[in-house]
Amino acid sequence: MRERIPDGIYESLWSWVEASRSMKLPGYELQDVIYGEDTVRLDRAIGLDAHRHPNFDVDAVTAEKAFVGVLPGGRYWVSDEGTIAVISPDNKLIWDVSMQYRLPRSRHPIFQKPDLPPAASSADTVAVLTYAFYDNYYHWLAEVLARIHLLDQSGVRVDKYIFNDFGTAGFHAETLAALGIGEDRIIRSRSGMHLKAERLIVPSLEMYSLLPYVPNFPPKWAVRYLRSKLMEPGPVDPVGSNGRERLYISREDARIRNVANEAEVVEMLGSYGFKAVTLGRMTVAEQVRAFASAETIVAPHGAGLANLVFSRPGIRLLELYSPNYVNPLYWYLSNQVGVRYFYLIGEGERLPIGSGAVDVGYRVESITVNLAALEAMLKRMCL
Repeated sequence: MRERIPDGIYESLWSWVEASRSMKLPGYELQDVIYGEDTVRLDRAIGLDAHRHPNFDVDAVTAEKAFVGVLPGGRYWVSDEGTIAVISPDNKLIWDVSMQYRLPRSRHPIFQKPDLPPAASSADTVAVLTYAFYDNYYHWLAEVLARIHLLDQSGVRVDKYIFNDFGTAGFHAETLAALGIGEDRIIRSRSGMHLKAERLIVPSLEMYSLLPYVPNFPPKWAVRYLRSKLMEPGPVDPVGSNGRERLYISREDARIRNVANEAEVVEMLGSYGFKAVTLGRMTVAEQVRAFASAETIVAPHGAGLANLVFSRPGIRLLELYSPNYVNPLYWYLSNQVGVRYFYLIGEGERLPIGSGAVDVGYRVESITVNLAALEAMLKRMCL
């Protein structure tokens, strides 16, 4: 028998939590706040210009409270295009964990359907850990893996986890193995899927938006969890001599935001003792070790800087940007983990202040580094 589409919306998972408490549904008592808001005071981002880029002109950022939602008889549906929907027991879409990026609520694919196919029933407690940008290394660590900690802390015993259909190799498989989650506990999210679980468990999810821009960064609890699970216990053996490795992170294997004059950049940095590495050719364990033993890092903006989570306090980072895509994410993260943050904006025409600063339309631009400016920044960093 076909099922009805949702007849309403909960704007947020927390709205569902409050509603379930009032209804005293099974498991409502498991939905307490696990971590409160996390405010990070931001040290000044250091660049060459007399005036900071406006994206660095803030004093603090705050991560939202963290918790889990418990949905007895909750449903999980996937559109033909892969957009997911988390549906409450009272047949409402829970928006912030079903969000389709940059589209309004009314255009969610589930509301374009006359009805839904029958849901497959599961007697398991199933956790939802799908995410729109699961194939991005930063988002995988911060928005997927870290939220497993909330499940662990909630006291709910999870039988199965729903993940995106990421295959069996690469950083997804390596990190899940490190967390002890095997294939036998994974449900792969696929188009057309419609599942009704005995209990559907959904960890809270930080809002992510580039337009309009919403600050997003891993809170302290996420950093602690990732370090505890992905770093080897005890001191990390340095990659370089005495743990004083100077690394340049290359994006030569990336499709976007490459450094246009990378050969010249690598040559200059080499004279300062830097070694170029390409993270996409390394295992996660190798990336963790490289960042854990680094003294100074120079890198174009990119997902590999998520590995700052594993860095030692006091190291220095110089982040390279294109003129019109200055995303301060790793400035926030640097402050969270005690990294000294510097930045350099590449050559090219800059749009008026505030226009397209973190607009996804400019995120693909390559970066042309002014070598004189780069050397000036290295000296400012006391190298």
